[in-house]
Amino acid sequence: MKPIKLILCGWGPYKEKQEVDFTGLGERGLFLITGPTGGGKTTLFDAITYALYGSMSGEVREKNGVRSDFAQPGTPTYVELFMEHGGREYHIYRNPEYMRPGKRKTGTCVLTKEKEKAVLTGPDGEVTEGISEVNRAVYNLLRLDYRQFKQLSMIAQGEFTKLLSAPPLEKTKIFREIFGTDIYEKVATSLRAKSIHLYNQIKEFRHKMDENISMYTPTQESEMEWRRMTESGSYYYAEILNFLEDEQKIITDQKSQNKEDYRLQEAAYQKGAGQFAEAERLLKLFEKLELESVKQKELTEMSEECRVKEQLLEKSRLAAGIREFELQYDADVKRVMQSELVLKETKERIRSLLEKQDAEKFLYDNREEIGEIYLLKNKIKDMTNLVNERSDRAELKKTELCKLQEAYLSAEKEAEEKKCWLEQAQKAYRHGLAGILSKELSEGIPCPVCGSLHHPNPAKSDIQVPDTEQLKEQEGLYEEKQKICLQIHGKAVAAAEQLKEAQELYAEAEKDLQALNESMSRKESELSAYVTAHEEKEFLAGQKQFEERRILLLEKQSYLEKQVREHEDALKAKELSEAEWKKQYREAGFENPEDYKGALLSAEEQKNLREELQNYYSSCLANKELLQHLKKEIGRKKRPEPEQLKQKVLELKAERDNLLKKQTYWENKHTEVKKISASLREKQAELEKLLARYSLVKDLDDAAGGNNKKRLVFEQYVLAAYFDEILLAANLRLRNMSSGRYELRRLEGVADGRSKDNLEIEVMDYYTGKYRSVKTLSGGETFKTSLALALGMSDVVQAYSGGIRVDTLFIDEGFGSLDSESLEQAHMTLQGLVEKDRLIGIISHVPELAEKIGNQILVHKTNTGSSLEVMIS
Repeated sequence: MKPIKLILCGWGPYKEKQEVDFTGLGERGLFLITGPTGGGKTTLFDAITYALYGSMSGEVREKNGVRSDFAQPGTPTYVELFMEHGGREYHIYRNPEYMRPGKRKTGTCVLTKEKEKAVLTGPDGEVTEGISEVNRAVYNLLRLDYRQFKQLSMIAQGEFTKLLSAPPLEKTKIFREIFGTDIYEKVATSLRAKSIHLYNQIKEFRHKMDENISMYTPTQESEMEWRRMTESGSYYYAEILNFLEDEQKIITDQKSQNKEDYRLQEAAYQKGAGQFAEAERLLKLFEKLELESVKQKELTEMSEECRVKEQLLEKSRLAAGIREFELQYDADVKRVMQSELVLKETKERIRSLLEKQDAEKFLYDNREEIGEIYLLKNKIKDMTNLVNERSDRAELKKTELCKLQEAYLSAEKEAEEKKCWLEQAQKAYRHGLAGILSKELSEGIPCPVCGSLHHPNPAKSDIQVPDTEQLKEQEGLYEEKQKICLQIHGKAVAAAEQLKEAQELYAEAEKDLQALNESMSRKESELSAYVTAHEEKEFLAGQKQFEERRILLLEKQSYLEKQVREHEDALKAKELSEAEWKKQYREAGFENPEDYKGALLSAEEQKNLREELQNYYSSCLANKELLQHLKKEIGRKKRPEPEQLKQKVLELKAERDNLLKKQTYWENKHTEVKKISASLREKQAELEKLLARYSLVKDLDDAAGGNNKKRLVFEQYVLAAYFDEILLAANLRLRNMSSGRYELRRLEGVADGRSKDNLEIEVMDYYTGKYRSVKTLSGGETFKTSLALALGMSDVVQAYSGGIRVDTLFIDEGFGSLDSESLEQAHMTLQGLVEKDRLIGIISHVPELAEKIGNQILVHKTNTGSSLEVMIS
C-alpha cells in the first residue's frame, strides 16, 4: 500500500482541512516529517491507520477523542485516503463519532451526535459502506490486520530500544504476538495434557484392578496362599491371575459334589413331606366331619323360626295385593280435606273484597265529578303560572323601555353637542376663508379670486381656522351620533309595543284565572275536601284498584260455585272408596286396618326375609351333601397322629437347607472368581496398551516441554530460529551504521538454570574482539542497534507473512542521540531501503536530517492549531 493523497479536517491539532500529496515524495522514496514537538507529526500516521482500519496507532489515543479543539463548530471531522495497491487506486473516507451543532426549527443551536461512518470506493467505482464491511474489505485487500500493519509499517520511538534490552520472557511475549508462535506453546501444552491424562488413566486402571483384588475373599483352603500374595499391598498381577485360575478349578469340583448331595437329600425330604401332608389332610377331614355334624343339629333347631318367617312373608304378600285400595281411599280423604280448605279460603277472600268495595263505593260513584275537580285544579295551577310568567315579562319589557329612553336622551344630547361644534367650525371656516387663501398666494402667481400677479396687502386671519379635513371629520362625528339616535329611537318604539302587548296578555290571563277560581268556589263540598287532601295520582290509582277488585270479586264468586260442586264430588268419591277398602282387607283375612298395616313389610324387609330363608335351605342342602362326602372319603380309616412325622420332616428339611446354602455359596464363589479373573485380564490388556502409548507421548512431552539437553521448550526452539534470522538481517544494517564494529548474536546457553528460554542478545565488539552485553552500548550505539533490529524484524516479518510487502514505512525514532557520522550512516542505511521501491517517512525534529533529506512535510504549530506544508526538493 502506497498513499497518494491524505486529507485531514478538524483532526487533532489541525482545525481546518489539510491535504498531503505523496506523489512528489515518492519519486525519491525518502521523506521527512518535521516540526516542533506536539505539533502533530505522528498524527499523520494515526490518520492513515484510522482511514484503513478505524483504529489509532498510539496506545492512549482514542478515535472518539480526535476532534480538534481548535475547530469551528461547523467544521466537520473526517479523514480521506487516496492510495495505490497492486497497481490500482482506491479511496477511503471515514469520520469518527463526535458532537456537532444542529439546527432546530426554532432556530436555536443544539449539539447533536454525528455517527461514525466509513466508505471505500474501488478502482471500478464499486462502493462499500459500513464500519465492519469496510474493515473486512481492507483486510481482504492488504491481507494485513490492524496489529500486523502497525508492526510492519511503523517503527515507534523507543519500542525497539526496549526490545533490545528486554528480558527473554518479555521478548517471548513480543515475538509470540508478531509470529503467532502461541500455536507451538499450545502443542506443548496439549502434549503435556495428553501425557497427564494417560498417566491418570494408568493410575485409574491400576486402582480399579487393586479394588478387584481387595474385594475377593478366598476359600478357606487357599486363604494362606492368598494372604502371602496380597499382604504387601504391591500386587504381581500375573501371579494373582494364575492363582485365580487354580481357584476356579477347585471351586468347580466342590460345586459339582455339593450339587449331587443336595439332589439325594431333596428326594428324601420330598418323600417324608408327602407322608406328613397325607396325615395332615386326613386329620382335617375328621375335624371337618365333626364340625358339619354340629352344624346339622343347629340347622334342625332353626326350622320352627323359618316357618314363622314364611308366614310373615305370605301375609306381607296379601297386604301388598290390596295396597292400591288403601292408597285410593287415602287420596280421596286428602282430596276432601283440600277441597274444604280451598272453600274456606275463597269465602274469606270474597268477604274481604266486599268490605273494601263498600268502603270505596262512594268515591267510585262520584268519580266523574271528582275528576272534573282535579281537572279544574290543574287548570288553576297552570293559569297561575301563566299569570306570573306574563307579569314577569311585562316588568322586563318595562325595564328595557326605561333603559332605551335614557340611552336615547343621552345620545340626543351628544348629537346636539356635535351639531353645535360643527356649526361653530363651519362659521369659523367661512370667516377665515380669505386668510386661508392669502396663505397660498405667491408673487408672480395669479390670485384665484382676482387674477392679479401682485399681492401687496394679503388678508390676515387672527383666529384658529379649521381646514377642510377637520370640517369633514366633525361632519362625520355628527352624522354618526345622529345614526345612533335613530337606532335607539327605533328600539324604544319596538320596546313600547312589546310592553303594551305583554300588559294585555297579562290582563287576559288574570281574567281567566279569576273565572277558574270562581268555578272552584262553586264546587266546595265533601268531594273538594278529598281532592285537597289527595293527589290526583292517588285518586286514579284508587279507581284502578276498585275496578280490579270488582273484576276479581266476580271471578272469586264464580270460582266458589265451581269449588262447591267439586267438594260434593269429592265426598261421594270418598264414600265409595271407603266401602271398597273395607271389603278388600276383610276378604284378604285382616280384621281391621291396624291388622293390615302390621302385616305390611317394606321391599327391603321382604328381600331380607327371602334371603334368610334361601340361605337356610341352601345351608341345609350343603350340610347334607358335605356329610355324605366326608363319611365316604374317611370310610374305615382311623384318626391319624402326624406329630412324629412332622419332626422327621423338619430334620430332613434342615439338612436339605444346609446343603442348599453350601450350593449357593459355591455358585456365588464360582461367579465371583470368574468375574474378577475376567475383569483383571481385560484391564491388564488395556493397561499394557496405555503403557505403550504413554511411553511415546511422555517422550514427546519431555522434548516439547524443555526436559531435554538444551532445556528448550518447543515454542522457544521456533522463536530462536526466527530470532536468528532477525539478527542476521539486523547485522546487515548494523555493520554499515557502525563501520563494521558491531555484530549481534543470540546467546546459545541458558543464563538461568531454572529458565527454559534463550533469547538473550549480546554484541561482538570487533575493536576488542570480545562479546559484551547490549546494555553496555552508549545512547547513539543503542539507537543504531535498535534501528537495525527494527529493520531486520520488518524484513523477516514480511518474509513470513505470506509474501506480503510493505511499500510504506514510518520511523518515529530518536535520531537526536546520534553524532554526525552515525546520523550519516543511518541516513545511508535508510536510503538503501528506498532502492527497494519503498516509501519511507522519518518523523523527527533533528535539524541535521532536514539538511540531508530534501523531501519534507513541514508541521507548523501555532497557539490556534497546526497546519501542513509539503516541500519537494
